[in-house]
Amino acid sequence: MPFKKIINSIVNIGVREMYAPWEIHLTRKLNSILLIAIFNVSLAIVVYSVLGYNDFLIDLISVVVLGPLLFLFNKYFNYVWAAYWFFIVGYVFFISINLKMGKDSYMLLFYFPVVLSLVQLLGRRELLKHLIFLGILCIISVSIIAIGFIKNWVPVLLNQETLNNIMILNIILSVFTAVAFVIVVVTESISQERLINKMLSEKEILLSEVFHRVKNNMNIVTSLLSLKKNNSDSAEVRDALEECRSRVFSMALVHHKIFERENVVDLNFKNYIHDLMIELKSSFDHKGEVDIIIDAEEFFIELSNAIPCGLILNEFVTNSFKYAQLPDRKLKIHISLQKQNDCITLELRDNGPGFQNGVEEKVNTLGVELMKSLSEQINGNYHFKNDNGLLFQLKFKQG
Repeated sequence: MPFKKIINSIVNIGVREMYAPWEIHLTRKLNSILLIAIFNVSLAIVVYSVLGYNDFLIDLISVVVLGPLLFLFNKYFNYVWAAYWFFIVGYVFFISINLKMGKDSYMLLFYFPVVLSLVQLLGRRELLKHLIFLGILCIISVSIIAIGFIKNWVPVLLNQETLNNIMILNIILSVFTAVAFVIVVVTESISQERLINKMLSEKEILLSEVFHRVKNNMNIVTSLLSLKKNNSDSAEVRDALEECRSRVFSMALVHHKIFERENVVDLNFKNYIHDLMIELKSSFDHKGEVDIIIDAEEFFIELSNAIPCGLILNEFVTNSFKYAQLPDRKLKIHISLQKQNDCITLELRDNGPGFQNGVEEKVNTLGVELMKSLSEQINGNYHFKNDNGLLFQLKFKQG
């Protein structure tokens, strides 16, 4: 256990509280990969010393001395500096050791775990430029080695038997390194995924609680408005309070539906329309019999659009109840909601008198102004029209 704690404390060097989950695990991966690399090089020093291959000890010892500076870069700078130090030191080391050992040593195999770690560590949008730069350096280092082999820059002094032994050792160590790097990457990736899922779950619970509290607070407001309306002797005051109550209810219903589904992203607007119409018909049952026809496709609308659409719907239907009923006909309200690709069309109409002057621009009632403002809020195209009653059409894009 103490050894495990020591390793874990080394792996966490440079981890900061303000880091995003991927930054935390990138820092941990760098530290872990360096530990594996140092272990491999230290093992090579021991084996080469025992076998008497002393020509490479300076290169190996240099890596053991310079490599741990990565911990300092992680601690006092950040993971980008640490990554540059790790790979540049590695490239220089590989150039030197490959040229000294020769192509028959199979030392080039170590580039496979290096490239694997490079992609896994820096393969993110935020670090793409660093991945490209260090990738180019990797190609340059391999090219230098290849040219060195062709030009015979450094004569290989080892005999064939020694080369065979080193070849076997390098194959074993390179495979071990690749497997170890994969284990580190996979382990940290799983840990990162768990952390993200935990944070996401906590945020969903928090958002759900927020929606629940907002819904409850709005319900209290609607109840207070209803009490005030019932205690008022003025018909004008009662109508004004009912308008406010219905507006608050239309917003509270959105939060209720969101909390009910435990989905804070979007809303089944067809179900929302049905529930809102039941409430509005109940509120205006004293106004006479009304037919509300709902022709709506079943799809989800993003929350940022759902609340304005709910208020628009509430304003139109409320105004129809108040102003569109004629003595010689039964009031009919038609609600159409259609979606084509990412474009949503909300069409509302009644069979009332429409605009008395036939010109929407000259109508400045609060309800009409509110519908215009809400339509502009979601970047929608809208228009009012007299068409055997009043027609309102709104088109907007999802997202």
